[in-house]
Amino acid sequence: MKKSNGQEHLKGSRLHPISLIFFIFKTIKDLLYPLLVFVISTIVRKEINMLWVGGGTLLFLVLLAFISYFTWYRFVYTIEQGSLHVEQGIFVRKKTWISKDRVQAVNTSAGIIHRMLGLVKLSVETAGGKKPEAVLNAITAQESERIRAALLLHKEANNQVDQTRHSSVADEQVVQAASFEEGKAAEGNANSVLVLSTKSDEPQESRVLSIKDLLLFSATSGRVGIIIALFGAAYSQLDDVLDRMFNFRDIISSWLNSHTLNIGIISLLFVAGLLIAWIVAIIFTSLKEYGFTLRQIDDKLIITRGLLEKKQITVPIQSIQAIHLTQNILRRPLGLFSVHVVATGYDEKNGASALMFPLIRSAELPHFLQRFVPLYQVPERWERLEQRALSSFITIPLLLTIAIIIPAIIWIPGSYGWLAVFLPLFVGLSAWLNYKHTAWSLMNSQLSIQYGGFTKHQALIHRKRIQWNRMSQTPFQLRKNLTTISVALASGRSNATFNVRHMPEQAGYELKGWLANSNRQGKLP
Repeated sequence: MKKSNGQEHLKGSRLHPISLIFFIFKTIKDLLYPLLVFVISTIVRKEINMLWVGGGTLLFLVLLAFISYFTWYRFVYTIEQGSLHVEQGIFVRKKTWISKDRVQAVNTSAGIIHRMLGLVKLSVETAGGKKPEAVLNAITAQESERIRAALLLHKEANNQVDQTRHSSVADEQVVQAASFEEGKAAEGNANSVLVLSTKSDEPQESRVLSIKDLLLFSATSGRVGIIIALFGAAYSQLDDVLDRMFNFRDIISSWLNSHTLNIGIISLLFVAGLLIAWIVAIIFTSLKEYGFTLRQIDDKLIITRGLLEKKQITVPIQSIQAIHLTQNILRRPLGLFSVHVVATGYDEKNGASALMFPLIRSAELPHFLQRFVPLYQVPERWERLEQRALSSFITIPLLLTIAIIIPAIIWIPGSYGWLAVFLPLFVGLSAWLNYKHTAWSLMNSQLSIQYGGFTKHQALIHRKRIQWNRMSQTPFQLRKNLTTISVALASGRSNATFNVRHMPEQAGYELKGWLANSNRQGKLP
C-alpha cells in the first residue's frame, strides 16, 4: 500500500451520487460537538441577533453543500492489475494504491438508505492497519463483488493450489504403498478433492441467531454500565444548559424538599434508573446484533448482522489464530457462551478478537466448533492452580485498595467517601475469582488457557499459531516456586496475548518445553 500527493491524474469510477448525503452527515458528525455548543449557547443567550443566526446558518449550509459536492466529485477509484487505486481530496490530492498482496479483508455494510437503493458501503483493510485504508461509502452490490473478487480471488486460488498439492502428495504416498486397485481409488479421491474445491456461493454450514437468543444475549450483555456511563457523561456536559432552559436544579430541589427521603425511596429510584438503563441497553444491542448469521462458504466464514445498519465481514479460516470463548457473570449460571475469533486483520474496535457468534449453550459448543472450526476443541479437563498461588492473586490488589480508602474518606465530600470501604471486598472477590478460573490444558496440538474474574475467558490456541512465548518470574513468585507463561498471537491491530499467571514452576517448564516443540513441527494443514 502506497500513498502519494503527486499531480498525476487518476481516471476511474465515482461513487453513487447519494454519497453526497453521507459526506454531509460525516461532516456534521465531525463538527457535532462545537455545533451543539454553539446552538445551545445561542438559545440560552438572552439577546439573539436573528440576522446573524440566519446568515451564519445559511453560510454554513452553502459551504457544507459545496465541500460535500467537490469531495464526491474529486473521489475516484479504479481496479488495475488486481490493485485498488483511490484518489481523493479537494485542494490536496491524496492517492492511495492498495496492492492485492496487502489486502487482509474486504467488508461491506448497508444502512437503511443503502438498502433502499440497493447499495453497500465497502471497506478495504490491510495487514497491520488500524483503520480501513479505503472506504467506498456508496457503490452497487455488483461493483462491491467485482472489487472483492479482484482483490481476494488470488488468495483463494493460492489456497486451492496448496490444498491440491497436499492432496496430491497424500495420494501419491497411498499409490506407492498400495495395490493397483487402491491406487485407482486414491486417484478417484484426488479427483473428488479437485471437484469439491470448486468455489460455490452456497454455504456448507450456517447458523442464525434466533429472536429468543437475541433477546437473551441483549439482556445478559452487561452493557448497562456503559449506558449509565453515557448518561452520566451527557448530564455532566449539559447540566448547566438544562438548568438555564428548564430550571432543572430548582425542580429537583423542590421535589426533594416536598418528599421525605428514606431508604425505600432511594432504593426505588436506583432500581428505576437501573431498569431504564437495562432496557436501553437491550434495545441498542438488539439493533446491532439483529439477524446475526454465520455462514461457511468454502474456506471463509461470512458474518452478517444488524438491523439499521447491516454489516458483513469475511474471515478466511486460514487467518484464524485462536477461538476466544467468553462467559460473563450473568450467563454463567445459564451455561451460555459468546464465541469470538482471533484472526489476522479482524477485531472489534480496540479489542483483540471479533464476535463469531453471540450465544451458544455449553452443550452445543463442541458440535458448533466441529462444524465451523474443526481444528479447535473444547478441553475435557483443565489443570488448576495450587493453593499457594491464591495469595499472589489477592495480596497486592488488596493492599492498593486499602491504601485508597483513607484518602477517599477524607477528600470525598459528605458521607459518600465511606462507600470506599466496600472496595476491598469487590477487589478481593475479583482476585479470588481470577484464582479459581485460571487453568490450562494441553490436548494434541492445542493449548487452552482459562482466566478472568467476573467474566470467564477461554482461549483455544493451536500450537503453530503462537508467534512467541515467554516465561517470567517476579521475586515474590520465585520464593513460592511460581511462574507466569505468556503466549502471543497475531491479530487485527496488535498481538493478542494470553497468560497463565502464578502456575507451578515445574508445570511452567513443562509447558515451555511443549511450546518449544512447535518449532520442530510442520505447517498447519
